[in-house]
Amino acid sequence: MYIKMLWDFEQKEKKVKNKEHRIEEIGTEVQIFNEINRIEDEIKEIKSAKDGFLKRKKEIEIELEENESQLEHVASLIKENKLKTSKELKTAKKTEESLTTKQNELKKNLEFMTNEIREKDEFIEEYSKKIEKMNETIAEIKKERKKLEKELKSETKILNEEFAKLKEVIPQIIVQGYEMIKENYPEETITTTDHGFCKNCGVQLPLEIAEELKKGEGAKIIQCEVCGKILYYPEELK
Repeated sequence: MYIKMLWDFEQKEKKVKNKEHRIEEIGTEVQIFNEINRIEDEIKEIKSAKDGFLKRKKEIEIELEENESQLEHVASLIKENKLKTSKELKTAKKTEESLTTKQNELKKNLEFMTNEIREKDEFIEEYSKKIEKMNETIAEIKKERKKLEKELKSETKILNEEFAKLKEVIPQIIVQGYEMIKENYPEETITTTDHGFCKNCGVQLPLEIAEELKKGEGAKIIQCEVCGKILYYPEELK
């Protein structure tokens, strides 16, 4: 009877402790904040690199414009036969060829810069969305923890009051024994038996102990000789 009362109390206590563990599990804002800071630093580096590419892109665009103007001028001189000697024509054609080569190289460089800038923008967008999602997670964590902490405070108070009442009903020697054993097994002090076996450590109980538990009324503490937990024979198995 008394062991059953303590067993029933422990089942309620487990639910409260599960909430305590859940609060510990979800208390991960520090890790998330650290990850956000890391990503933000990475975004800064990407933006800095992007600024460099933007600056170089602008320079290439100016070079392209100047080169194209020079190319058009030389091409115009050649096309309109404004060159007086064959030597001038040869020099102009060589200049045109050089300017054309440079124009193609500048266009390739411009395309490379444009692709790099686009890639950096994609990274920034991806990382920004990741940070947004992490901030949403933090908000959910805070909401859940606040709810659990409120419930935990209320339920802990109820549990303490209930245990105080149990101590008035259960003999002091059993309460003291239970509290002593609980120091070694704070999560679960009492374990059930299952067809003559300790459900905690799996050892087969001596026949006399198994029979005593089965016939007894839970009026005294019987411990497993191996793991040391208090044994309880559920009434539904009797």
